[in-house]
Amino acid sequence: MAEPKRPKDGPKERVLESPFSPVPAPKPEATMSEALKKLLNQNNPQQPVITPHVGILTLHFQLYGCEDLKAKRKVFTALKAVWGKEPDLAVAETADQDALDCATWTIAALGGSSQQIAQRLDQIEKAIQERIDAAILDVHREIL
Repeated sequence: MAEPKRPKDGPKERVLESPFSPVPAPKPEATMSEALKKLLNQNNPQQPVITPHVGILTLHFQLYGCEDLKAKRKVFTALKAVWGKEPDLAVAETADQDALDCATWTIAALGGSSQQIAQRLDQIEKAIQERIDAAILDVHREIL
């Protein structure tokens, strides 16, 4: 005897059953506001106030022999690859992005003191002069 035809089974929803019963999450607003109130009420003058210092180094470069933007980017690959990965630095091309004969790059440095920032910017400027194949026309520094 032939078996009766079964309807084709489509995709079935799978229900995952958890052996754990659902536990309601604690209300974070209540504990958060109480903890925040405690912190705000604690006026601890013994804790030092840390004010980071920021130094900005802007370099204006003169380029020779760059026929396209790809060649220009290649000249400054080391600038982003080396100093762009440092945790205390931020590196960006800030002007002259479309110009083939010049480039302006800015490096921002964070540190604990203005003296530390000045030393770090000196170190970076010297390393850039040695490593980047472009003449530096102008250097501008600012410590905030």
